[in-house]
Amino acid sequence: EVVAVILIFLILCKVVDVITSCIRRRMRKRNVEKTIIQVVYYLSNKVVKLLLLLMTIGVLGIDTSSLVGLITAAGLGVSLAVQGTLANLAGGILILVLRPFKVDDYIECQGTSGTVEDIRIFYTYLKTPDNKVVLVPNGSIINGNVINYSTKPTRRVDLTFSIDYEADYKLAQQVILDVCSKHNLILEDPKSTVRISQWNASSIDLSTKVWVKNENYWTVTFDLLESVYDEFNKAGIKIPYNQLEISYRNALLAQEKELGK
Repeated sequence: EVVAVILIFLILCKVVDVITSCIRRRMRKRNVEKTIIQVVYYLSNKVVKLLLLLMTIGVLGIDTSSLVGLITAAGLGVSLAVQGTLANLAGGILILVLRPFKVDDYIECQGTSGTVEDIRIFYTYLKTPDNKVVLVPNGSIINGNVINYSTKPTRRVDLTFSIDYEADYKLAQQVILDVCSKHNLILEDPKSTVRISQWNASSIDLSTKVWVKNENYWTVTFDLLESVYDEFNKAGIKIPYNQLEISYRNALLAQEKELGK
């Protein structure tokens, strides 16, 4: 009898897997947001299986009320040890309710940036650009800063190009603007800007700001770095090396005094 009950329990668990998978497929066909699909799937699957386990224990003649009491007592005993887990659980619920990000968003949190691959009750799964998966605790996410790069459809590319003090900065500005105007992925509105941002010890810095669609950010960044370098070389605009001016004035004056004596 015990073997039969356990066998029925395992079969019912498989049935639950099939049903919840069907629900997930239907939600996908109806274009329900991926975050909601994942959370509904995992919650329904695990909760139903837990109920089946309790029912199975009851059928086997084990007093479930005493089991519940035992679980409660054990829960009180280890409550201090699982504070982090409870914080992650609360964080997962808050992420679902507040929705600061969703699956497929590119975010930065807790020193890690990547595409949100999955949001579960305790952890959020981020896929980094080099194809690593990082599990970030939901508790730390909800209590820290989250930068969501996917919320807005456009994004600004900020680059700084340094030129020699002897170079014509107006010519350099025009060269950069010409490169930007020829790039078909750079938006015309807002307009691209190139202005002097700083006088450094060895260079004049030209701050360049252009607007692009979110998905074109890195393509435009790399294209501008390569194209501006080529055009600077063609226009004879020098990119300076770090320079250090050493003065021997005091030493020379002391030497002259010594010779005068």
